[in-house]
Amino acid sequence: MTAAGGFRRAVRLMTKGCARRSGPGTHSRLEVVMRAVLLLFLLLLSGSACAQERAIAWQGHGADGRTIRFDPAHLQRPAVLLFWATWCPYCKALMPYLQKVLDAAGKEHLDVYAIDIKDDGDPVAELRERGQTFTLVRDGDAIADLYGIKGTPGLLLVDRSGAIVYRRVGGDAPEKVEAALRAKLGLPAM
Repeated sequence: MTAAGGFRRAVRLMTKGCARRSGPGTHSRLEVVMRAVLLLFLLLLSGSACAQERAIAWQGHGADGRTIRFDPAHLQRPAVLLFWATWCPYCKALMPYLQKVLDAAGKEHLDVYAIDIKDDGDPVAELRERGQTFTLVRDGDAIADLYGIKGTPGLLLVDRSGAIVYRRVGGDAPEKVEAALRAKLGLPAM
């Protein structure tokens, strides 16, 4: 059910029979209050569900200290936002699969931002040692906060229109993430 459909249904439930003042269909004040609470809950729920459908603009600093700006309203190609840390073993496991997706798509068709968070290590050296060609964004904790990312690895796929079309959920295996990204990007399966 869509948020709008849920809203309409809640309004119907809340107002159904309220115009009658007496008889078997009369609603008690408690019922009317409960329906109002339900409506408020549905509105809050639909608002939080819609809040993250679109990517959020941000800026950070690259490996060389230059400013990197991400503006989802003006994307030239889809983008992966990978929230990672040098100490994270799950990030180390996922990143080679993400590199395969980038290699298959080509840098002219996909941007991958490796946004370093919660880290005291050297992300520049780490990416170089691994042979990964992502665009590094250093000290990205504020960017992670914008998206509600609490741990690593966090991963979002943003399409050219700025919509978030994929999120890595929980402990999705690297192979599953690669397959999902390939499917969303229209790349051949491995």
